[in-house]
Amino acid sequence: MQLHSTLDDVDLTTVDPLFSPLRLNTTSVRNRFYLPAMQRGSRGYKPTAGMAETLRKTAEQGPGIIITEGAAPEHPAGYWQPAFSILGRNTADEWGHVVREVLSTGDVVLLMQLWHPGALRLVVDGIENPYPDHPAFSPSGLIQDGRTNGVAMTTQDLQDTKNAYVDSALVAQSLGAHGIELHCAHGYLLDLFLWHETNVRTDEYGGGTLAERAAYPAEIIEAIRAATGPDFIISVRFSQWKEVDYGARIAQTPDDLGPFLERMEGAGANVFHVSARRFEAPGWPDLDQRRSVAAWAKSMTDLPVITIGSVGLSTDLASDVFDNKDPLLQVEEDILRVRAGLDAGDFDMIGVGRAQISNPDFVDRVRRGDFGGMRDFRKYRDLAEAYESYSHEGQLVDQSRKID
Repeated sequence: MQLHSTLDDVDLTTVDPLFSPLRLNTTSVRNRFYLPAMQRGSRGYKPTAGMAETLRKTAEQGPGIIITEGAAPEHPAGYWQPAFSILGRNTADEWGHVVREVLSTGDVVLLMQLWHPGALRLVVDGIENPYPDHPAFSPSGLIQDGRTNGVAMTTQDLQDTKNAYVDSALVAQSLGAHGIELHCAHGYLLDLFLWHETNVRTDEYGGGTLAERAAYPAEIIEAIRAATGPDFIISVRFSQWKEVDYGARIAQTPDDLGPFLERMEGAGANVFHVSARRFEAPGWPDLDQRRSVAAWAKSMTDLPVITIGSVGLSTDLASDVFDNKDPLLQVEEDILRVRAGLDAGDFDMIGVGRAQISNPDFVDRVRRGDFGGMRDFRKYRDLAEAYESYSHEGQLVDQSRKID
């Protein structure tokens, strides 16, 4: 499809679908951009004042949603490295500062991401950790097929972890967040339940289908919904790819996807967040060479579907951050593709991560059609704080990575 730019000749605020409002549950969102969690600005398992300032500055430039940096629920297995925060009663004061700073900018919507390291948790010598001897949790003690770490969760482990997720969601609600995002992607804890390679349980939390393997994430969603009430947003982030396997799939075919979405919605989800390495990449090219996973999902649910994947950059996140392939800017071209996707009904919102980190005024620039002088993204500059605080030594995600 040939895409032609008309940015110089139009008033984007009146005709561009990127700047039309949207409703998530009962909450109005001012436009179709969001900032995703990118794991910045934590020290000592707590968010820093720097995180609050960074997110506030981005919120001032106009995205509809800010998703806070991922935080684990308050449970020993959630403590990995001090560069990853905990969201619990002991960190509520610090998170409260983040929430207040972001919401002080106006009508931005704030979601707090709940994430858990799962089987990728490995505590190495010299890293501050209050529970160094606690095992990593996962459904079956697997990082991927043939690679073990930690233990398979017992019935009590599952109950305790679910309760911790609910407590975190209640803290988020008490601080004024509009909702939470439940991270079920990229090979971390809840995604390990969805992936057939890592969930080989034979109880009610396993199964031969994606919808069956979604039992535990669905149980957590249901518990959060019961605790927080009907108006609280619950976004479910999921992905096909994993940090240990770029070509992995939780849904082998579109037929797997529909029942999974139905189960999540029935449990209380309001939004589906599809994380892709490239937002417009076809999900099953042998069936449809145009339709992305998000577009397939959108055809199967009436809930809002939001998506993300290297908008504005030539290199996907995994190849950039993990494999040192520096991206080039391609913002104007991608904005045309995003607009076309919105017009086609393929998704409802678009996330911009790295390009928005290097250009906090990204949304305002798009609104004005001003693409000149935008900064390239370079991980050692734009994510310098995260790289300095994260210990790569011995980490499991760095030891084995399948490619496409």
